[in-house]
Amino acid sequence: MRSVALALSLLLLLATPANALPEKLSPVDQCSGDPSFSRFLSLLKKTVAKEDRKAFLAMLSPRVLVHFGGAAGPKAFEESWDFDGNNIDGIWAQLRRILPLGCARDKSARIIPSLAIQFDPNSDEEVFEAMVVVSPGAALRAGPDPGSPVLATLSWDVVTAVDQGADLQTKVRLADGRQGYMHDDELYSPLSYRMVVEKLRGKWMITAFVAGD
Repeated sequence: MRSVALALSLLLLLATPANALPEKLSPVDQCSGDPSFSRFLSLLKKTVAKEDRKAFLAMLSPRVLVHFGGAAGPKAFEESWDFDGNNIDGIWAQLRRILPLGCARDKSARIIPSLAIQFDPNSDEEVFEAMVVVSPGAALRAGPDPGSPVLATLSWDVVTAVDQGADLQTKVRLADGRQGYMHDDELYSPLSYRMVVEKLRGKWMITAFVAGD
């Protein structure tokens, strides 16, 4: 378990230029070349679509990491998550959010979403406020009201969170200095939930599903 936790502490490593955040960052797919993993991912997507709790729990490693504080195992996972499909903060909503956002390889492990490791945490402390616009064609508005004037239309832009106090809205700053508001669902933080999948005894299993650094 310590090795998984150590690997997760390094998940934000990728070669972006020193002391700079990328202006745009779209997901990558580094995982489709392995037929066995493709079958696993297909089954995972079907399980999420059906909201099949039993099938999903069966895809977890017996020692799946649930929190960096040490909670682990399917029972701890089940106790930590709401499986109600109507809960926008529940497990199904989280999985539907990250599954379309790419898959990256980290040695033998597979990381979903790929965006979780496409930042260099040593490039700038601002990486911890960095967010990716994950809704192509998303509107940057002058204010938090949905009817506020549109300042820009964004796709995969990397923005900096300035204020997350508005209800379901985040005030962000673009690379050119412009500021405006975006809906929280249109943004992904590299510190948000990410999934680690590893092959254990010949079977792909989810070995971690965590958020934070």
